[in-house]
Amino acid sequence: MEPAGSLLMTDEWKGYGGVKNFMQHAVINHSTAYAEGSVHTNTIEGFWSLLKRAWYGSHHHYGVPYTLLYVAEACWKYNERKNVDPFGGFIRGCFA
Repeated sequence: MEPAGSLLMTDEWKGYGGVKNFMQHAVINHSTAYAEGSVHTNTIEGFWSLLKRAWYGSHHHYGVPYTLLYVAEACWKYNERKNVDPFGGFIRGCFA
């Protein structure tokens, strides 16, 4: 079942080959270009850089049982990066 409206954008790594059986898949070949129109991997590369910065800077090590929590924290921070009051939104969400 294909997630409606989803488009996975990846580089040319062969491990992504089977994805096209499940969803729309756009590939950017980094040996020729880093973007082709709206197809690029810049967003996910920016996210990974923030996650790695947290790993090396604040957390130093992710224990296996807690890795998903650290990634979830990074996801939340990334998704809220343009919110002027992320903590207020978080608190309101806790008591909704």
